[in-house]
Amino acid sequence: MTLAETISKHVSALPPEKQREVLDFVLFLQQRREEVIRESSDDGEKRRRRVAAAFDALRRSGAFADIADPVKWQRDIRKDRPLPGREESA
Repeated sequence: MTLAETISKHVSALPPEKQREVLDFVLFLQQRREEVIRESSDDGEKRRRRVAAAFDALRRSGAFADIADPVKWQRDIRKDRPLPGREESA
């Protein structure tokens, strides 16, 4: 028996006024779930705007203006280096 069938079986055994309460509760849960989905979507958009604003502020500050060749700089900082406290293996 599926969960939906089990729920239906139990709800159908209730008196009509209690079935209405179950329906009200189910509708409440659906509404709350939709609100959570809507809020999380809004949070994602807010987060994107904050990140974009941070990058824009960083760009305007000239923090990386001294980097003549960004590609070379990126390669240099990504080179594998020995980790502190670990010996290099040959």
